[in-house]
Formats: sequence, C-alpha cells, structure tokens
Amino acid sequence: MKTIKVGKHLIGPNEPVYVIAEAGVNHEESIETAEKMIVDAARTGAQCIKFQTYQAGKLVVRDAPKYWDDPDNLVANQYEMFAGRNTFNESDWQRLIAKCEKEGITFMSSAWDEENVDMLDALGMPAFKIGSADITSLPLISYTARKGKPIILSTGASTIGEIEAAVEVVRAEGNEDIILLHCILSYPADYRDANLKMMVWLQQAIPDIPIGLSDHTLPDSSMTVPLGAAALGARVIEKHYTLDKTLPGNDHYHAMDTEDLGHLMASLDILQQAQGNASSRYILSSEQIPRAMARRSLVSQTQIPRGTVIERDMITYKRPGTGISPADLESVLGRCARVDIPEDKTLTWDMV
Repeated sequence: MKTIKVGKHLIGPNEPVYVIAEAGVNHEESIETAEKMIVDAARTGAQCIKFQTYQAGKLVVRDAPKYWDDPDNLVANQYEMFAGRNTFNESDWQRLIAKCEKEGITFMSSAWDEENVDMLDALGMPAFKIGSADITSLPLISYTARKGKPIILSTGASTIGEIEAAVEVVRAEGNEDIILLHCILSYPADYRDANLKMMVWLQQAIPDIPIGLSDHTLPDSSMTVPLGAAALGARVIEKHYTLDKTLPGNDHYHAMDTEDLGHLMASLDILQQAQGNASSRYILSSEQIPRAMARRSLVSQTQIPRGTVIERDMITYKRPGTGISPADLESVLGRCARVDIPEDKTLTWDMV
C-alpha cells in the first residue's frame, strides 16, 4: 500500500488514521460558524476539516427530486436545497483557509465543477475529495486529477467496475496519489448496512491504494462504526460534522458534533497505541515478571528422599513458574532425586 502526503500529514499503512471532519455546508452560510467549526475540530486533534464548494445551477436541474430523509421537510427538491446553502465566495474561502492554517488543521473542500476546482487549486488546497455521487463523472475526475494533487474518492452505491474506471481515469493523468473511501450512500445509513467487511474486501481487491471509510451512520456515544473501521484497517475516516445536531436539515441530525469527534480522536489514539507490531509473536518486557510468577512449575506432593525414582503421584504443578515447567513433566518422570526434596517444593533441574 502506498503512503500519500496530504498537507503535513501522511496517509498509509504505518500512519495514524487520518480523520476528516466533513463540515459540508453545516455552517449555514455563516463564516463565523465555519470558523468556530475549524477551531473546535482542530482542538479535538482532527487532521482535516472539509467543506463543500458548488453552485446549484451547475449541479442540478431545477426540478431534481430530493432523495434523502428530510424530517423537517425544509425543501421541495435538490435545487432548492443547494441554492440556499452555499454562497461563500473566493474571499470567504481564503479567510477559512487562513483560519485553518492558524489553527493547525488541513483545509479541504469538495469542488463539484471545474471552475471551483481551479479556484481551490489556486488557493493552495493540498488534496481534492470527490463524493460518491460523482464517481461516474469521469470528465470532472480527470480534470481534477490533472492538478497533480491527491484524490480522495468515495465509492458509495458503486460497482467495482465503476471504482476501477475512476481509478484508471486518475492514473491516466499521471496521478498515482489515490485514496478510496468505502461509503454507503444513504442518509443516515443503517448500522446493518454499514458493511465494513466490504471495506476490507475493497482493500484486498485494490491492495496498493489506501482505503478508508466515509461514514453516514448515526453517531453513538462510542463512535462504534468509525472506530470499528479503523480497527479493520481504514487509513482515513470521514464523517459529517456539525456544532449542533438538533438544527433542522439533512446534514445535522446524522452528523457527529464536537464531543463525538473528541471521543473518536481519543479512541483512535488508544487504538493506535494498542495496535503494536505484527511482525511476530514475542514476549514484551512488561510480561516478563507475570510470565514467571503466574505460570506454574512442577512441585513435590510429598517428601522425595535422595535416590528415589520420581513417579507421577509424587508430582503436581503450582505457581510460581520459576522451576521446571509442567511442559517437561515427562522428562522428569523416571529420574532420580539428587537431593532430599521436601513436600511442596518447587522442582529445579539441579534436584533431579
């Protein structure tokens, strides 16, 4: 698997899991809210915060039906939603990039058309994220790949053929820095549909590309799904992020908030420490004393006078493991005692 650099971070097999807080348009058109999201996400230790950059007229026809759960019934169709949720201009993005630099977190935004790809590239964005819905937008993928920056591509609702075609388009532009994210294109995704084993299969199918998870499940207090993905080998975790899950609208109620993100980062840190070294099975220094004290040794059940042939009913095994191991019982039976061995004595090789 290749290791890829995004900003100041490395993504690869021996690196910490790269966490993208997907702010999207959950700033609700407030630059101050977007800045607070940056500050809070950076405080948790997340490596990246990602927004979305688009214009509704370049994305959807005016009567495109909505396809997501809308419990508050806020919009009639896709155009109405997109038209009302992204009015930031180039100077706004410059301001947010400067805020990210100040807070030490990587800025990213999904560019959903070529003009915005050019704009974000010129502003110095270090990588591009392409959502699941655009995995067959091969002209856009090709155009974005031409910028020579890493491509993070979600794979929701796609076949392996569609995934491979998108990868080939990126590589055809001479760009080998590709990261694939397993994703279930459902809002929210049911836990039973999360199918993390599909992520494992995808890594086996395309072993040279780092694989991660773009998670749409409802966040629980333990952040179980993204943490489980990391345990199964995800190198990137992306999850929708909001400051307030009670706000109306599609991307708030199924997003993680800052508390959730903090729990995830803390758990990932523990998981990273716990993963250790898979090169072999070896005994750690912290195990040496318990190994000796908690294991058992052969012990005399009765007095064994010097010269006595040792038989099975004379021997038992007890802690500590500082004498002859029970694994060597057969090697002891039939030998003679070299010394008088008292009852309940740990046997050592110099006694027999």
